[in-house]
Amino acid sequence: MEQIREALDALLTAITESDEYKNYQDVKARIHEKPELEKRVNEFRKRNYHLQNQKNVDLFDEMDKLEREKSRIYENPLAAEYLTAELAFCRVIQKINWEFVEKLDFEVGFENEGE
Repeated sequence: MEQIREALDALLTAITESDEYKNYQDVKARIHEKPELEKRVNEFRKRNYHLQNQKNVDLFDEMDKLEREKSRIYENPLAAEYLTAELAFCRVIQKINWEFVEKLDFEVGFENEGE
């Protein structure tokens, strides 16, 4: 377990030293200085998250509404910069997660049941 802990610490250091993480932290701090804008962006992020995790919803209609809202939010350069930085950092984390999923042989055993 010690070897895993050391590797994890090294991975975390590499992540926190990445350009994507540093940029995200910088923009996050700047948007935090503008509470009204931060609130608006967070409400958009929350709706986006819930839409992606909902079932039994008219996805086309809801995505259309979300895209219109996104266009309005992106009119603000700081909001656009924040959401872009957040997405870039999320993609780094997604790539790391996919590497784990693809390289490690771990089966739940029931993942294909009920299809």
